[in-house]
Amino acid sequence: MTPPSGFVLFDLDGTLIRPGAPLQRVHMSTMAAAIADVCGTAEEFRYEGGQLWYAGIDLAGFTDAGTVHAALRHHGVPAVRLPQLTRQVMDALAERIGRRPAAGGESADDLLPGCRGLLEALRGHGCPLGMSTGNARAVARWKMRRTGLADLLHDGGFGDAARDRDDVVAAGVAALGGGGPGVVVGDTAKDVTAAHASGLRCLAVTTGATPPDELAAAGADAVVADLTGAAALDAVLRLLAGPSHPGPGVPPARRPPVIAA
Repeated sequence: MTPPSGFVLFDLDGTLIRPGAPLQRVHMSTMAAAIADVCGTAEEFRYEGGQLWYAGIDLAGFTDAGTVHAALRHHGVPAVRLPQLTRQVMDALAERIGRRPAAGGESADDLLPGCRGLLEALRGHGCPLGMSTGNARAVARWKMRRTGLADLLHDGGFGDAARDRDDVVAAGVAALGGGGPGVVVGDTAKDVTAAHASGLRCLAVTTGATPPDELAAAGADAVVADLTGAAALDAVLRLLAGPSHPGPGVPPARRPPVIAA
């Protein structure tokens, strides 16, 4: 296969990091504390079948800013105050996560199988790598240090202010220079639609809470069971070698099969 000329953006939670892993639970408990810092109350985040919830709100595909905004609305914060208080909570989250230990590799067990191998293989093919994550920048970089992936992933699009995943992907494209074709690797329907909104292809992985049929129905260009083995690498390289996505609202020619690892 001809060496690719494009870049690859990775979602984190559910794609590279196990849903409900200790690292993710620290992230969410720290966010709950930051919410309580600002509005005086917070509920616990909870996991059901790998899916994250806050007070009955399904948070699949939410950014950190979007999660905080929804939580503050739940707690009765007036609409006129939501932008300011959301920023305050995000600042408190960054400050609190900055006090957490960040020694390299201590949370490597929280990674999903195959992710480091895939990242290293893509770097070996000359692909620029970045993040497309709803995590705040400080949280994402803390997770990369904790899992030992900071040498592979540093820049990208983050969820500090953006509530729309389309904006997160667009920021990731800009952070990597925006040149050439690109692929987003993610585990939710919002990853798929956000990739297409930026003209990128999407490799969907079923390691999150979204079933493969839903990922395919959202328009995923390929679906893999996980990131182990050669299947995920081959799928990314094939998507990079193909044409860019024509944009949102264009249905796929057919639903892709789930490719076994």
